Order: sequence, then structure tokens, then C-alpha cells
Amino acid sequence: MLVAARGRAATVARHRRRLSVLLALVLTSMLLTVAAPGLAPSAHAAATCDLYASPLGSDSGPGTISAPFRTVQELADALGPGQTGCLESGVYYGDVRIAQGGSPDARVTLASYPGQTATIAGRLQIIEGANYVTVTGLQLDGANPTVLPSPTIDSNHDTFSYDDVTNDHTGICFAIGSATWGWATGTLITHDQVHGCGQDVPGDNYQHGFYIGGATDTTIEWSMIYGNAARGIQLYPDAQHTTIDHNIISGNGEGILIGGEGGAASSYTNVYDNVISDATTRHDVESWWSPGNPIGVDNRVHDNCIWGGREGTIDSSSGGFTADENLTVNPRYTDRRVHDFEMSAASPCLVLVGDVQAAVEGTQPVVPEAAVALATRRTLLRMATRRRLRLAAEARSHRH
Repeated sequence: MLVAARGRAATVARHRRRLSVLLALVLTSMLLTVAAPGLAPSAHAAATCDLYASPLGSDSGPGTISAPFRTVQELADALGPGQTGCLESGVYYGDVRIAQGGSPDARVTLASYPGQTATIAGRLQIIEGANYVTVTGLQLDGANPTVLPSPTIDSNHDTFSYDDVTNDHTGICFAIGSATWGWATGTLITHDQVHGCGQDVPGDNYQHGFYIGGATDTTIEWSMIYGNAARGIQLYPDAQHTTIDHNIISGNGEGILIGGEGGAASSYTNVYDNVISDATTRHDVESWWSPGNPIGVDNRVHDNCIWGGREGTIDSSSGGFTADENLTVNPRYTDRRVHDFEMSAASPCLVLVGDVQAAVEGTQPVVPEAAVALATRRTLLRMATRRRLRLAAEARSHRH
């Protein structure tokens, strides 16, 4: 009896310590989200413009509001550190190669004109050395005759925010870094939609939403990654210190793959607070390492909602990552078939992850006065859900 009582007391103490830590972490994260400059929809909408482009403009002009450039390439070439180039609504055809970047305090920004939405139809590259570039509020259709990835990021500290990215199922979308063309450090993808990437060819599992090939400190957050032919996110062969959080990753051939080849091994990955669901070809999460290759270290997949992969939810048989504290529950999307990923108010995934679709669309900002109550509610419901699932599993095992 004494041993059992001590065991119960220790368990209660562990839960209390864990609750206090979780509350602190969640509250800190939410307050940072509220306070962080440049991430809120209102900040995006309030962009100020230094130079302009319009489908009715001319590249022989000065790029002013009254005499805008015609092409995005001309606009990008004219921008200097600290300047923002704004695209008036319309479609801009042709590839864009950004070769001039900014600095930590003076970024180069490419954006839609405030209150409008512009589309770039062509391959977008940020080449090695063009650091501190922001691309925001644009529709990016990367279909191109060479079928090369778009956007391609081979530089450092670049940000993509509030963009809609696709290539009409023709090839890879985001390619982040490579040992050949340029290592990418500090890439941030936030509040984006990445969908319709890759040709859906039976047996071809090589065309992804994200291909993180040679990069350090990549962050993919608060985004919707869906309907891509192969992996939603592939970390291979050399993705280091990647953070993937608060995303909906649904209906891709495979959700996330962590892997390595050629002596490189993706490591130090942190995947948490995502909904990863409904992989159409393979598992929602898995790893792969070429024969004889080193296996990645300190890769962790935790505190996610994972559901409905064709071959299963998580396959850790190849090693290289740990999976713990994940919920295997139906996220209860409104209608996944039409890409409506709003979740039922009763969904445990909504409690765990937050309303990603509202965040991406900018319709549900977090307000400071609600942060404490929301953090408490999410944490308590998360713990209650896990306890319920654990008790149900124990009951099933006792019946057998």
C-alpha cells in the first residue's frame, strides 16, 4: 500500500511539473506570436512600397507608382537593402532570379501591392549570396519549361510569408539549399499554402512540396501543406536543425520523410504541434537512410496529431528519429476533399495545434488578454485526451 501511494504521489508530482512547464512554453510561444514584428496579417497588409511593377508598366520606366516596371525581374534588380518592391494585381509571366539581397536590419522585400494580390507565373530563385530577402503576400505558380524547383532558395535568412505556392503538379516546389548551388541557413516559411506540387506518377515518389537538401535552421510554421504528389516535406540528404511546427500536412503522397545519403544525415529535427494526416501513398511520417550511410541523430516527432496514412501513421523501423506523445485521432476537418481544413471545435487536434487555417488566412489572430486562458485550456485538454487514449489502450490490452 505504501509503495502504491508513493507511486501515485510521484505521478501526480510529475504531472504538475509537466503542466507548469507546458503552460510556460505555450504562453511564451503565443505572446511571441502576438509581439513578433512582420508576422501578423495587419503587418503584412501595411507594407510600404519603394518601387512598383504593373502588368501595364514598362521596364524602361523608373519603377515609380506613376511609371511602374513591367516585369518582376526588373523590379527585383532595382531593389536595394531596406527597400520593398510592390506588384500591382495581375499575372507576371517569366522566371525571376533574385541576385541582390539585404542585411539583418535592411531586408529586400518583394510583395503584392497593399490590398491586392499578384501572381508570378514562372520559376523564382534566390541565389547564393542574396541574403535577407522576404517574399510576402504573393501567388507563386512555379511551373516552368525546365521543370526545375520553384521557389529555389540557395541563400541565407530568407522569409516567405502569406504566399500561395504551387506549380500545377509539374515538379518540386520549395527547394531549400544544396551542397552544389548554395547552403541555406535560417530560412523561415510562415503562414504559407503549399499545394499541387509534383506529378502524380505511380511509383514516382520524388516530387515534393518541400525538398530541404542542404540547410541549417530551417523553420516551417503555421502553414498548410497539402495535395502534393510525393512528400509534403522531405529532409534529405542534409537538413540540420529543422523546426516544423503548427502546420497542417495533409493528403500528400507521404507527410514527412527524414533521411540521408552520401555520408550526410539529416539531424536535430523538431517536429511538433502539427496535424499530419491522410498520406495517399505511404506513411504520414517515416525515415530512410541509404545502405551503409550514417543515421541521423536527435530527430524528434512529438505532440502531433497523426491520422490516416495509407500504409500507417508513423514508421520508425529505419531508425534515426523518436516518436512520442503523438495523438492518433481523426482531426475532423470540415471537408478535406475541398481543402477546407478547419477543424471541429471538439477536435483534440484543434486543442493541440491551434486553428492553422484561420492563422494562414489571417482571420483569427491571437489577442494578448486571451493568451493565458487559451494556453491553460489547450494544455489541460491535451493532457485529458492523452489520458483517455491511454486508458482505452490499457482496457483493450486487458481484454486480450
